[in-house]
Amino acid sequence: MQGMYFDELEVGCEFTSPRRTITEADIVFFTCLTGLLNPLFTDELFAREKGFGTRVAPGPLTVSFAIGLTDELLYRTVSAALGIDKVRFISPVIPGDTIWVKTTVTDKRESASRPDRGPATLRHEVYNQKDEIVCTFERTAMFLKRE
Repeated sequence: MQGMYFDELEVGCEFTSPRRTITEADIVFFTCLTGLLNPLFTDELFAREKGFGTRVAPGPLTVSFAIGLTDELLYRTVSAALGIDKVRFISPVIPGDTIWVKTTVTDKRESASRPDRGPATLRHEVYNQKDEIVCTFERTAMFLKRE
């Protein structure tokens, strides 16, 4: 699989990712790995008592899966991750939700110091199976140019 090169990216272009269902195991593994042990993520009864109906996925898990779902745009054509900005968690993601991502190229510019590459910014909107936005964020990466 090959990602998009800097030359191929156009501001305003949109891409849709594959889908992925979030499982209870995903939440358990992620919270154990990261130490995010908030009872909203780990305690079913606590999450129900707080009005969520079930435990919820940590926001960073949603962002991580969204990055993975959109990796095909960057695979082998990005030399550096430059930043993740403007992260917003709009609705909870719970076990059984299926997420997908709409990505829009919002900015790109030539690199003054590296003529073989340039930074581009991608806006990601993460949707659930009901086509409701659950999370948004921007990601900037250094894309290679075609040789």
